[in-house]
Amino acid sequence: MIVHQVRIGESVTGPGHEGQKSPGKEHLIYVSSSVSDLKYRDLLVNFRHRWELYIHGSLEFSTCDRQDLLLEQWRQAAEKKIVQAGGVMIVVSENTVEDEGVVWEANCAILNRIPMVGVDIRKDTQSKIPEPLVGRLTRYGWEWFAMFINTL
Repeated sequence: MIVHQVRIGESVTGPGHEGQKSPGKEHLIYVSSSVSDLKYRDLLVNFRHRWELYIHGSLEFSTCDRQDLLLEQWRQAAEKKIVQAGGVMIVVSENTVEDEGVVWEANCAILNRIPMVGVDIRKDTQSKIPEPLVGRLTRYGWEWFAMFINTL
């Protein structure tokens, strides 16, 4: 199992900011995608310098990969992370509707009343999306992500 833990906003960098913490609230965001879209999820999680331009406060990302786990083991691990999170971001592509794991994660977030947004990376915006993500899509872009996160 690969679990990403990326902490954003730990300290403000640059001249005159040595050792200062970013002002604002601390957020934990669970990020998911279909197995075929892991590279997009990882891009979203790993571009620290982009997040720091738009988010006030600190930000931590959490993910839960399905590799080497039985379905029930993965669901337990993912649910624990989702429940601990202040928000859920799901990368949405043409592949998402066919990935039962992503649909399960979205339903888990809804069941636990965790705010959720789908990050739309579809080339064909008319393609189907999972029912739990209908009406919850945002564009792929740091400023759009920040609008979701800053409401948490």
